[in-house]
Amino acid sequence: MRSGHKAVLIAFALCAFIGAAIWALEKTAQPVQQFTGYPPSVYMQFFLACSPDKPCTRTDEFRVDSLPKACCTLLLTNGDGRGTDEVSAFEVTLNGERVLPEGNSRYAHATVSVRATNSIKVILTGKPDAKVFVLIAYDPSR
Repeated sequence: MRSGHKAVLIAFALCAFIGAAIWALEKTAQPVQQFTGYPPSVYMQFFLACSPDKPCTRTDEFRVDSLPKACCTLLLTNGDGRGTDEVSAFEVTLNGERVLPEGNSRYAHATVSVRATNSIKVILTGKPDAKVFVLIAYDPSR
């Protein structure tokens, strides 16, 4: 390859590299927020069962910025949402108050009040790979 062609290829590659770097920098410098269709989450966590024969208790602590009372909705998905890995029974308590009584439906929800410091307790019965997903989302309409 002639040195003139080699220099042109190097210059072209360098321009392409610099152009890509500038484009990436512009993309990250001005992020565009888009509506995702989901309310802002305050808390989310998977809880795994441990025994198909007897209930087990899973607990978690979490903090949030101050929010008005009854601001949020707790949403529970049993299993993967498609009918697999479901627990046979669940119960959810938030800050000492039972918000979802014992059940086994695929989806459940409740209006909840959150505090600056919160404690969630989930009682589960199911195979060790069975799980529930808990999401607490801010609901501005409340």
